[in-house]
Amino acid sequence: MNLIPRLELAGGALLATLDAEQGYMPMGGYEAAHDLGRWWDAVLRLEEAIGFSVPAELERASMANLQLLTDNPDRLLMNNAAAPWLADRVMLNPHNFRETLLTYAGLVRRRRSGWAAEAGGQLVRSMERCIDAGGRLDLSRLGSWGKVPCSTDESMLGRTIDGWADTTGSIGRALEAVIAFHQATGDTLALDIAGRIAAYHLANTVMPDGTMHPRIVAPNNPGHNHSYHGTLRGLLRFGLLTGERRYVDAVERTFRKALPAHCVKKSGWAPHDLGKHRFDNEEGDPVAEPASAGDSAQLALWLARDAGYVERFDDAERLVRARLLPMQLTHADAHGDAGVQFPPRTLGAWAVHAPPHANKGNTPDILAAVTHSLCDVQRSIVATIGDLRRIDLHFDYEDDDLRIASRREQSATLTVEVKRPVRLAIRVPGWVSPASVAVAIDAAPVRHHLSCGYVQISAAPLRTGQRITLSHDLPERRSVEVMPSGKRYTFAWHGDEVTGISPQDQPMPFYPRLSE
Repeated sequence: MNLIPRLELAGGALLATLDAEQGYMPMGGYEAAHDLGRWWDAVLRLEEAIGFSVPAELERASMANLQLLTDNPDRLLMNNAAAPWLADRVMLNPHNFRETLLTYAGLVRRRRSGWAAEAGGQLVRSMERCIDAGGRLDLSRLGSWGKVPCSTDESMLGRTIDGWADTTGSIGRALEAVIAFHQATGDTLALDIAGRIAAYHLANTVMPDGTMHPRIVAPNNPGHNHSYHGTLRGLLRFGLLTGERRYVDAVERTFRKALPAHCVKKSGWAPHDLGKHRFDNEEGDPVAEPASAGDSAQLALWLARDAGYVERFDDAERLVRARLLPMQLTHADAHGDAGVQFPPRTLGAWAVHAPPHANKGNTPDILAAVTHSLCDVQRSIVATIGDLRRIDLHFDYEDDDLRIASRREQSATLTVEVKRPVRLAIRVPGWVSPASVAVAIDAAPVRHHLSCGYVQISAAPLRTGQRITLSHDLPERRSVEVMPSGKRYTFAWHGDEVTGISPQDQPMPFYPRLSE
């Protein structure tokens, strides 16, 4: 199970999303300005995670497009009429605070861009004007207000109900990006704004007991799952940055209770809408989008890796294996038919899909969002803690110390080849039967002790050339998920992977048909 070829495929789809006939803008999605910010964030993260390279011509064109679409008083990404193909789609879009600041932060981090630092600072100052000390948003204080039409999408504007406003679709989702810009530049105003946003959403978006805030999912609230997840991501990053544990623990409780109840099912199905249904399929279920499943995997990863909730590694790996990878369009979807040629922009991509468990393609911002999440997973397979290398996720991996291969057949085997002396610990998934776990060094079985979810392989450093194997069972089970419409799906599981489903959706199903 190697994520790198999947990320390379995603990178190819990102490059192919740029339309040469329309100035190399990312066309065919939600909004060019929004999708351009997503594109920059994703390709810079691919560069960090796997050394992916953007051709110089495309990077130059994309930088010119970024400068054009942020040429406004706030330096906020928005379509610009100077590009003729965007002239009828110009609007002030508060959804894009997040995408713009993530792009600026990435360019400062990866390109040491003074331009991005200056532009981001200007956007931060605009946000400071329109977010009051209590974290409430007033878009009329933006410099671009009145100069271009404002988006009428109510999920982004934060409808106010009895003094309460859902701003997850604007500044809530932007919190993570504000923090990233602060970390990239040291901008102290950005940290102050992050504090305003975080305090508001801790008080108004999450519940103390971790259940879903009833107004988020009220039938009259046009909630957006990906933005709600984005707000949780920001709250968690804020708590980790500042050391304020109440933010971290609030997100963990919400992850355990609200998310499985309303946002992401065990299989990884995630609705686009929360509360008011705006985009339903033919059966009355909300269309689904992979970005929220990716968000949930990344939240689980951060809770485990950064906050000490190590059991959440199981959730992160399950969502990758059971959902994110099966949803990606790959060569395997040709089913051996050499005549099937997928367009370059779809091969390696993810898409919004109406059937709950089928239909692959390319929705540009979804492609970029899932790539963002998988890059973080790839970079988190192995942790370094002093002189200890700790294997947290069971995916293929290689660096100067280790070469790891993960194989799943009737049982699971993780093989580690030692390239230079290290101490080693390996996480054992929580769903594994402890009696099935076996450890060998150079094919010789060794006794092991499982503590806090990990097997410590040796107290002393392992020697160069040694080969360690950890094997365990893959329990089989079945589960049933009920959709909002009442439709029922039965899943067959082998460990943390889905091996069959009934009924099977079409076209391009994510899972094999389950034979009863």
